[in-house]
Amino acid sequence: MSTRVVNFLVCTFFFLLFIAVYNPFHLDTILDMDEGLYTFNVSIMTAIVLVILGGLGTAFHFLRKAHKVTWAHYIVWSMGEVMIVAVFISLYIHLMFKGEYPYFTVLMHCVGHCYGILIYPYVILALSYNMAAYHIREKQMKAKVAYDDSLIRFYDEHQQVKFIIAQSAVLYINADENYVNIYYQEGSRTKKYVLRTSMRSLEDTAGKHGLVRCQRSYYVNPDHVKILRKDVGGFIFADLDVDGLQSIPVSKRYQDSLAKLL
Repeated sequence: MSTRVVNFLVCTFFFLLFIAVYNPFHLDTILDMDEGLYTFNVSIMTAIVLVILGGLGTAFHFLRKAHKVTWAHYIVWSMGEVMIVAVFISLYIHLMFKGEYPYFTVLMHCVGHCYGILIYPYVILALSYNMAAYHIREKQMKAKVAYDDSLIRFYDEHQQVKFIIAQSAVLYINADENYVNIYYQEGSRTKKYVLRTSMRSLEDTAGKHGLVRCQRSYYVNPDHVKILRKDVGGFIFADLDVDGLQSIPVSKRYQDSLAKLL
């Protein structure tokens, strides 16, 4: 069922239920007209609400297809719908009382009553649509992430996904007791994410996404390795292509395999 159908059916049903259950503004006294016409008049007023909201809801549906509609447009349109409902209900009551009360006096009261009654379903529906849209966007984002192989999902010690990032943004990872530090680029800045897990637990994830072990406590992204160099003491280090980063120690055990990837 489309949202426009839900909209005018919910608003109409609420209008009828609210009047029948709560009898706001002592409408039973007014609409009875001392002739037992309360049920008849409420039925006609409900039909007016149904027809007007149905017609205007259809118009709004086509408007949304032709133009981009914002929340401001929706609010203004909703207020206009209630105003038009009030205009026609006022006209009906004015005619039923055979002009006993001035039309604009009746209209003034009807506007207040209609807004006082219909504000509730409009607000509830707006919040419901907003929540539904949020959940749809969230599911779409999760689905996109779930099928994007360029993203690395880092899991904590309980196998819960804690950090998702593009493989190309990762610089290196180093161990820090019961944690690992993931260094990555975000724009022109280098940032660190601390994750409670072990280097051993990262082996499969790192290998799948091209991060290589270069030392017992380090994984490095070879795409960011600018050069391998040996210092005066014979120790090997990898210099990355990001200014200001420390050189990454490379064990002789991993030197050849890393060099082949550069």
